[in-house]
Amino acid sequence: MAKNVKISTIPNNNVITDVKDFGKHLKYKRTSQGLTLVEAAQLCNINTTTLIRLEKGSDGVRLSTALYVAKMFGLKLILE
Repeated sequence: MAKNVKISTIPNNNVITDVKDFGKHLKYKRTSQGLTLVEAAQLCNINTTTLIRLEKGSDGVRLSTALYVAKMFGLKLILE
């Protein structure tokens, strides 16, 4: 059975001011690559629940995990 991943909305800008912004960018990258939550979590070697929490911008996910997942999806974070 073919998967059907709906591409999420493109974030308005590249500035991340909170965890919700980060989650929007992460979800957009995942969906634009045609990956389901389960597939993406498996590729990143994390729990699906962790990926859901990251995409929703929930508190309680380790920074190291968030940075690792961002890197896996090709997101580059720049600190100014």
